[in-house]
Order: sequence, then C-alpha cells, then structure tokens
Amino acid sequence: MKVELKPTEADALIDQCLSENRCFHVIAGAGSGKTASLIRTLESIRDQKGALLRRTGQRVVCLTFTKRAVEVIRKRLRWDDLFIVSTLHSFLWGEIGRFSKDIQKALYDDVVPTHIAHARKDDDGKATKKAAAAREKAEKLEIQREALLKVASFRYADGPYSNYVEGELGHDDVIAVAASLIRSRELLRRLIGQKYPYIFVDEAQDTHEEIVSALNTVCADAGLPLVGYFGDPMQQIYDKRAGSFEGPPNSLLIPKRENFRCSNEVVKLLNAFRDDLQQFPAGENSKIEGSIKIRCISTETPELPRGRYSPEQISRATALLDKAISDWGWAGQSDVKHLYLVRQMIARRLGFVSLHSLFDGDYASQKAKEEFETGDYFLIKPFVSCLYPLVIAFRSKNARKQVDILRQHAPAFDPKGVNSKRTLAEMMKIALECTSKLTDIWGSGTAGDVLRYAVECGLTKETERLGKHISRPPRTEAYEETQYGADRQDWLVDDFFKFPLLEVEKYCEFMAENTVYSTQHGVKGEQYHKVFVVFDDIGSAWNQYSFSGLLTPKTSGKEPTERQLRLSRNLAYVCFSRALVDLRIVYFTPDASAAAKELVERGFFTDSQIEVSA
Repeated sequence: MKVELKPTEADALIDQCLSENRCFHVIAGAGSGKTASLIRTLESIRDQKGALLRRTGQRVVCLTFTKRAVEVIRKRLRWDDLFIVSTLHSFLWGEIGRFSKDIQKALYDDVVPTHIAHARKDDDGKATKKAAAAREKAEKLEIQREALLKVASFRYADGPYSNYVEGELGHDDVIAVAASLIRSRELLRRLIGQKYPYIFVDEAQDTHEEIVSALNTVCADAGLPLVGYFGDPMQQIYDKRAGSFEGPPNSLLIPKRENFRCSNEVVKLLNAFRDDLQQFPAGENSKIEGSIKIRCISTETPELPRGRYSPEQISRATALLDKAISDWGWAGQSDVKHLYLVRQMIARRLGFVSLHSLFDGDYASQKAKEEFETGDYFLIKPFVSCLYPLVIAFRSKNARKQVDILRQHAPAFDPKGVNSKRTLAEMMKIALECTSKLTDIWGSGTAGDVLRYAVECGLTKETERLGKHISRPPRTEAYEETQYGADRQDWLVDDFFKFPLLEVEKYCEFMAENTVYSTQHGVKGEQYHKVFVVFDDIGSAWNQYSFSGLLTPKTSGKEPTERQLRLSRNLAYVCFSRALVDLRIVYFTPDASAAAKELVERGFFTDSQIEVSA
C-alpha cells in the first residue's frame, strides 16, 4: 500500500516548531508515515535554510537506528551533503573519538566501575556457576580498568564488546562514554550545538535514555539548536532504551494519528492495545476491511523440569499449530509471514534445531550465542556470506553470480591477491573447479569437511582462530565445566565439524531471509499482506515475556511484572501492525474456553474473531 504523502496535521505542527525554533517530539503510531514526515522535515529545512547553513558551514543531523535505514534516508535526500545521516553510534564516535584523555577518564572513573558493580551484584559469595562467573568477570574488569591508564588512543570497534586493553569500545560503551562527556563538558555541548543547529532522531524509542538526556541538554535553551524526535513508545521492543522519549522543557508533543498501512480490522485491534494514541485508516487501506482470527489452544501440563515441554508434547503442539494454519487455508502460502518469539521455534519448523541447540548449550558462551543469532560466529560466517550462496549459484548454473561471490569473499579470487597475475580464463577455470568440488563435498560431507576444503583452496580466509581448530586433533575427554570451562569452545567446534550440511543449509536459508519465517523482533519496520503470529509462553521458554499475563491474566493466574507487561504488549503491537490486510493468531493458554471469554471481556477481540481448540 502506498503511503499518502499529503501533509498531515502533524506535519503542520512540525512546520510551526521549525518556524519558532522549538524542539518537538512526534509520537507516530504504526503505519503513520513517520519516515515520510521526517524526510519532509529535512527537505523543508533544506529549502528554507539550506543556503544559509551551507554558507556558515553548519549541517543538519539525522540519527537513525540501523545502517539500512541510513541508506534509505540518504537516498531519499539524494545524498545531499548538507545532511549528516548516521547511526547513533557512528555519529557520537565522530564527535568524541578525538578526545582520548577524556574518554580514558570517563571509562576509568565512571563506565568500567559501573560494569564492575553490576558484575558484583551477581556474586553472592557462594560456589555457584553464576557467582563464580560474576566474580571472574569483575576481577578481569578490575585488571582491564588499570590497563586503561596505558592506552593512548581509542577506537570504535563497531561490535557489541569492548577490549579496553587494546583501546576498542563496543556499542554500549560508546553510548555510555558519549553521554558522560556530553553531560559533563559544556564546551563539547556548545561545539555540537554550533555545528548542528538541527538534530533529528528517528526511531527515538530505541535510542538510549542517557543519549536522549544528553541531546536534550545540548538543546535545552530556547531557539537553536533544536532537537526533534520521531518514534513510537509502543514499538520499543529492545531493553534499556528510551521508550517514552520526550524533548527538553517546552518541547511540543505532536501525535501522528493516521495509519496508512493496515486494514480497518487491524487498526481497531491496534487501538485496543493502547490508550495514548488512537489511529484511523487514512489511505487506500481505509477501503479494505481485512480480517482477524485468533485460535485459543489449551496447553498441556509440561512434563519436563522448569516447566518445559517434552519432545512428544512439542510434536503435539506443532500438530495443533499446523491444523490451525490448514483450517485457515494458509498452509504452504508464500505470501504469509510466520512470526515466532524465539529462534528455537523457527529452528524446529525449518529443520536446524540440533544446530540451534549446539549454540544454545553448555559449550557456547554468551558471545557465541549472540554471534550465532546474527550469523557472525567465526564458524558460521563463511557459510552464510560465501559458501552456501556459492553452492546455490553453482546449482542454478549462474556463473556470473559465482564470480561476484568469489571476488567479494574468497581470498584466492581477490583482484589484488595471490592470483592477481593470472588471466581471466585461468581464474574462470579455477573458479569452476573449486565451486564444483565444493558442491560435491556439500552433498556428501560435513561442515568440517567443507570448511577444511574452503581454507585449502582459498574460498575462506584461514584466520588464526579457525586455523587453530582445523589443525588440532578433536578433544576426546568428556566435557566438565569446572575442569575445561575455559576451553569449551573446542567441544563446540568439534561438534560443529560433525554437522550434516542439510541443517547448516536450512540455517543459511533462514539467515538469508529466504523463508516465510521470522522472529517477532526481526520484522520491525516491515509489512506483509498476511501475518501469522504464535504466542506460546511455554514453548518459547523466555521469561522476559508473558503473553498470557498480557492477554488473559485471570485465566492464566499470572500477574506479569511491569517489565514483562511492557515488553509483551509492545512486541504484540509490533507483530499485529505488520499486517496490511489479514492477521491470524494462535494463542496457547491453560484454558482455551476461559481465555476466549476473557479476551472478549477485555475488549481485545470480538466473539466472531475467536476460535477455541480444547
């Protein structure tokens, strides 16, 4: 559905704020055309103030959440260098990165001590794994804190983790240091305000609270610089973020009530889940009624410890799920997007559950788990970025695609690499031979076989980390946490090397977004004609969320924490608002009939929208 670009009431209020040099914060509901209003705001400044800003060497800043969003906004602004369009982290580092002594002091005095204190909270002095890990982490941080005093300069590592000894700062520490410096350095605040009289923040609900506070401090006085936030508190699905953001004192709250995306029925449901903003269908979608169905399915009492389903119970629940999809006529349809809370549920559907379990088990560190989810783990990355796409290109006889992949990822085919002096004909022959052999191994070998061959023929770089594991013999000892905890990666690698390629292939397909499945967190900002959502607290086994506490607390007998309620409500809202036309929901609950009645009583759904499966 095309977003209507005609100026709205919210756009008129934004124009008023710009003319008055007044800060503002836009609460933009799902599908409201938030990005269109943001672009319109930026273009308005260019049209009215651009010439003056260029003469004075000033620029307009637009901060957003992802690199993908950065490119979208840059393109729509025609790559005009009047604008700095950047991720929050990159912009902040550009402003503070040269102040090495100040960064060092902020880390030593504030940031690292905070990390140490947080780690020590989990150390109760007992001989538990949790306490021991917390103690070890705090001790390492103490050592690294002292090492900071010898670091001459720092750099942003563009990753989740910091290495203080090497002067590398990860995402969270860049935020913490930047916020600390902006709050404590008046000169830095003045410099930012002078260079950037207009600062706009997209997806403001996902900006860190301390950064909202810091930017508000920069723009606290009347007049320029001004800050404008665009976001939606109901779509804040990441922890430790601003959520209910607002500008400095005297900032104007601007509601954006239109919904240009969803059908009438979906908009009604969205409104039932919030009381701070009521939307109305405002574009071509206002002519589409749409449909909603929710099937309540009674859960079994979990048979395993910690309230978990047994494999047999999982199979029965899956069969009920499949029946619902079939009854609605959505089975096998490629235009249906299936949304699950956790990767494990998707892994079961797609067939890489053993691979997922490996990276969710005893051998995997928290860092390994996170890198598996993003496709960046050193064993997984070659498959996702190069090896599997290469096999697919060979199977489809797409020679051009093969060459493109090899040039981009394979060291042996780097135009400046070891084979740079070979002729094109020679390289084409080598490419064909390597890819053909790789595909043969893929059909009959293991993940380890593929990686070894890829390193041998230069399809994958042999990093020090990968080379160490390829060259060493497999571990034969039974894994024991207390004895081998520091070396547990060896056991993970050995098990991965034995994996059949079919599971790896299914994982790569999912990572390449070539399936109809997605995590509920992974579809923010997307839209689909038909959306299928699963809420299953037991099956997802993630206690940060309580969908039963959100939807039917009386039936479930659960009183969710304030945090659980907020995260569950916001994620449900994000899932529902992806649907352009039709929405289907399967809800696993202790008592399907009682849940159905409670859903109606609470005004979420009507009788005609609810189905019951005992």
